[in-house]
Amino acid sequence: MSSAVRNQSPCLVEKRDSLDLPLCRECGGRCCKGSPGLWVDPERFFALFFPGQRLTVEQLRERLPELGLVLWEKTGVPMPAPRSLGSGCAFLGADGCRFPVAERPCQCLALIPVKETLDQQQGCLCRAPDEFSRDVAWQRWQNYWQAV
Repeated sequence: MSSAVRNQSPCLVEKRDSLDLPLCRECGGRCCKGSPGLWVDPERFFALFFPGQRLTVEQLRERLPELGLVLWEKTGVPMPAPRSLGSGCAFLGADGCRFPVAERPCQCLALIPVKETLDQQQGCLCRAPDEFSRDVAWQRWQNYWQAV
């Protein structure tokens, strides 16, 4: 793990100012319709959904369905994510995300909307900072699974 990944706490997104809920509402959830975001930080994920617990992959796999979540395993390292439907994230409702803001996946909270692209037919484009990439999530979750 690089020192940049190790030393940053990517899910301190509460301090970020990129989340623009009115713009997300206006866009209609282009990012959410593409694919659900991931919780990049295992510590944040467990603090939110399983406080004080350190679950194994098998234990987490059994308990995620009750939350409407799955283990995203396309990279070889299991990472929790909202279920994906043909229309995108299972938590995308008519009024936006059904997750409370504080519980949303790290990647979702980190998105930075590019307002100038809002008028595009496919919706507003967003960019995600590198510290919220799938590669960073992969490394953090791999480290977590190796430690439990």
